[in-house]
Amino acid sequence: MLQSAMGDEPSVRSEASGLRGWLSDLLFTTLVHGPLAPLVLRLGGRSTIDHPVHGRASGMPDVETLLVTAIGWLADRKAVYERRALVVGTDRDVAEGTLVLAGAGGEGELRLPVAVVAERRKLREVELRVYHATRMLGSEPTKARERLVEKHKGPGAPLLVLDHLQALRAGDAKGVLACFESNGVVHDAAGREHSSSDGSLVGYFAERFGVGEEGGGADFVHGGYADDGRACAVELTLTSVRGKAVAPYPALAVFERGDSGLFRALRLYEDP
Repeated sequence: MLQSAMGDEPSVRSEASGLRGWLSDLLFTTLVHGPLAPLVLRLGGRSTIDHPVHGRASGMPDVETLLVTAIGWLADRKAVYERRALVVGTDRDVAEGTLVLAGAGGEGELRLPVAVVAERRKLREVELRVYHATRMLGSEPTKARERLVEKHKGPGAPLLVLDHLQALRAGDAKGVLACFESNGVVHDAAGREHSSSDGSLVGYFAERFGVGEEGGGADFVHGGYADDGRACAVELTLTSVRGKAVAPYPALAVFERGDSGLFRALRLYEDP
């Protein structure tokens, strides 16, 4: 697992609640395994949660109501949560995992990649933003989410990340591919793997964003990011795809560096 060596997040509320650890990493563990009360105490009255299925809530008791609804939703689907990675930055931490959900009629299972961003603000304010696809859920509501993050005003993301995003914006297939190791992979929002070694990686970018085509690529607003030296998680708002404007929608991209410094993996969490 990718994890910062910085240790647990210092928090007065964590001592009061007895719940220690990074909030992004605690959310789905608590929703699936409980108990809820320590998490509610840890979040406090200045918290906000934005969820692709259950909507947005700020302050208590609205945040607690959303969490209770999410617990019931996961229980109905006999959910199991598998932790994957954690990236800790200066003002936010990002946890990745997989929800294993029972299939319709109890047949089979659905593996849903999920990510949680916990942004820490002044005056002990915190906002948790959940990213995952909803179309995989079949009958679940898929109403469009509003813009989650504003344009990032602080220091830019690491250079290689910016190079990749610029190549994607320009629809430059060679530029996109040059950011990856020879065996680099992309994991899309459905969890499917696309590899640079067999050509399916550049094929994914061509199919999804029109990269390599005239007028292809995607435009977006670059939000904040978390970087721990091994991985960089960037929040984005897509505004156009294949040269055509789209209703702005949020996405999270997690870039994992290999030993060469190029990307070993890119994991995307989006729900266009």
